[in-house]
Amino acid sequence: MKKKYASIGLNYDLIIDKYPDVNEYEEIVNAYLDDTFFHEIREMLEEEDYAMAKDAVKGLYILAGELYLYPLYEKLLELYEDLEYETYKDVDEHYQDMIGTYDKVRGIFHV
Repeated sequence: MKKKYASIGLNYDLIIDKYPDVNEYEEIVNAYLDDTFFHEIREMLEEEDYAMAKDAVKGLYILAGELYLYPLYEKLLELYEDLEYETYKDVDEHYQDMIGTYDKVRGIFHV
């Protein structure tokens, strides 16, 4: 299990300290990863609905932090900063980085 988590940059010991039942933790993570906002953000960005995208990203990065999904948290935070500071020239690149990390994390947790 440690190797599985480490393969995507997660700290197993930190996770187990907060979530002693690894099966329950994985159920929670899978529910989180099923959130449609991960893909709907793309549409929001295309429609230049930056306020809605910012709200969606903020909710996702807060939950990623709570679940100790730090690689995904960091990518979501980069995207959030683009939206917060209105640096839209970087938003597409950071979205692609985030969705790539999301896919890696999802690949480990979804069967």
